[in-house]
Amino acid sequence: IMAYISTAEVREIRNALKEEFGPKLKFGVKRQHYSSVSITIKKGNVDFSNIMRGAPYGPRSINQYHLEQYGPHATLFDKIVNVIKKAPGNAEGGHEWYDNSDAMTDYFDTGFYFNLEVGTWDKPYEFQG
Repeated sequence: IMAYISTAEVREIRNALKEEFGPKLKFGVKRQHYSSVSITIKKGNVDFSNIMRGAPYGPRSINQYHLEQYGPHATLFDKIVNVIKKAPGNAEGGHEWYDNSDAMTDYFDTGFYFNLEVGTWDKPYEFQG
């Protein structure tokens, strides 16, 4: 089975993030090719300066497998990741994220790939404190 995410499923992620976080955070959600989605936290009232490297507000890739390393932001990132994983199931014919991969045998079976970041290289996160 090949990783795949449809445009409708990406739209569901965008809508679910907007519904869950409202005016607190603004996200950019883009489909990358056919198998992955890129989610960027663009601006909001959360101060991420304590987890940034280099510039005070970005960019910073978030490791979905080690959210505990982000200290006070770990719970927020966990909520965001859960929305990303579940929201596509709301689309017609959509499916929630799953991962049956086994890297030890070089077997990769996931619903879709995603990456989460705070800011981008050309547009840092905008803190609106």
